[in-house]
Amino acid sequence: MEITGVMVQYFISCKRELWFFANKINLNCFDQNINIGKKIHEESYKREKTRINLDDTISIDFISKAGKGFVFEIKKSSKLIKPAKYQLLYYLWYLKKKKGVLKEGFLTYPNEKKREKIILTKEKEVEIEGIIKKIKEIIKLESPPKAIKKPYCKNCSYYELCWV
Repeated sequence: MEITGVMVQYFISCKRELWFFANKINLNCFDQNINIGKKIHEESYKREKTRINLDDTISIDFISKAGKGFVFEIKKSSKLIKPAKYQLLYYLWYLKKKKGVLKEGFLTYPNEKKREKIILTKEKEVEIEGIIKKIKEIIKLESPPKAIKKPYCKNCSYYELCWV
């Protein structure tokens, strides 16, 4: 199975959610937050070409047309900034390692009028490669990792599988 940016995001936020997603137990279609995020994506940066899909693995929100051509990842809010940051770092790693393209990126939060520049350093490359290895190990497990209560569990589309 190819690793996706969403898998990297889930690895950082919740390894159980990663396992469900990777094993085709996808409840995100019922998640209002994801639907709101899709709407924000549709309404933001309309002048840019959106959704660049690579190898059925990577789905970049857009690459800016001006200047260096930064890779952009659009998010609904900055509440889960670390998972979003690692998702974008994975995209930058993928572009470098698989396509030979060096890019920098921006996490953007249109509703908050915020953005953060993300640069793939050598240290982050090594970290991403370790994350990829660990993701593959989690995916192969016979059952999901144990549920760990986190502040954002109540808003997760998998809440009922973990806590009810």
